[in-house]
Amino acid sequence: MLKREYEVMYDQEEKHWWYVGKRNLILSLFKRQYKGRADLKILDVGCGTGIIMKSLSKFGEVYGVDVSPEAIKFCRRRGLKNVKKGSIDNLGFKKETFDAVGCFDVLYHKAIRDDEAALKQLYGICKKGGHLFITDSAMKCLWSQHDIATQARTRYSKEEMKAKLERVGFTVEKISYYNTFLFPAVFLYRKIFDRIREGKEAKSDIGNTNPIINEILKRLLFLEARLLKRINFPVGVSIVCVARK
Repeated sequence: MLKREYEVMYDQEEKHWWYVGKRNLILSLFKRQYKGRADLKILDVGCGTGIIMKSLSKFGEVYGVDVSPEAIKFCRRRGLKNVKKGSIDNLGFKKETFDAVGCFDVLYHKAIRDDEAALKQLYGICKKGGHLFITDSAMKCLWSQHDIATQARTRYSKEEMKAKLERVGFTVEKISYYNTFLFPAVFLYRKIFDRIREGKEAKSDIGNTNPIINEILKRLLFLEARLLKRINFPVGVSIVCVARK
């Protein structure tokens, strides 16, 4: 991720509909899997500025790893201590250390040249019977300047992600697209925006949003999180997965 995007992330994560909606979805998946638990050992791989780490702390002891010193700096600003610099292919933890591992919008990054090798690392540090939680960019038709600004390598299909997880040994318990209701609008916006900004410096889609619109979009993602307890969506801007070792 470009350095300036960490500043944007830190400034927007607590209020922007995209971040709030994703965090709510992750928490709902953890609650479903670990209701009443507060004794877990959890790793957030590619922890960014640390807000998800803070949210997951109600389930136990949370550790964070990120390749960017800028990300670590923002984690420290949030008061987080169990964070260190490291990459997904060199995590520095013993095998079968964690009850749960989170990999939230990390695998798509261009720094990860072999995502299956990365998944093998996550499989190794996960305890037997433990779970891997993933969110990531979905559907290659949505590729845009947003992906360039966030230094993406790819966007995943549901079938592709499931196959990769199964090849390294995970059993996929839940996989779906999400941010489905806004998919048509996001598709059109990105195609139009890319034409307007052709030849200019790439920027992500994240920025200040009108408070009323922000609340509406947040509630749409909250509704999707409730629906995902019972169904899977056929298309979406992102993908979500829960896999068991």
